[in-house]
Amino acid sequence: MTEKERTYTIKLAAQLTGMHEQSLRLYERRGLVSPARSKGNIRRYSDADVEQIRFIKRLVDDLGVNLAGVEVILQMRRQVIALRQELERLRGERVTG
Repeated sequence: MTEKERTYTIKLAAQLTGMHEQSLRLYERRGLVSPARSKGNIRRYSDADVEQIRFIKRLVDDLGVNLAGVEVILQMRRQVIALRQELERLRGERVTG
């Protein structure tokens, strides 16, 4: 997270996502979101965290996915992103090599 990036308290993040603060705490305990912490140990949600929470909310509310399913989907999403990055790196090596 950059110094100039906006961050939000749990109260504001909950309002922005239409969720309860307890749900955000649960998501953090489950490893679904990892907000930064201030020096005073206050959760600081980034814009990326808020988008992640909104994505999870859509999975749960719109598609009926349970949190165990959300964990699997998020892990698969991370793997796809990593594979895309690796593919781009390999393509770059091929072009320059």
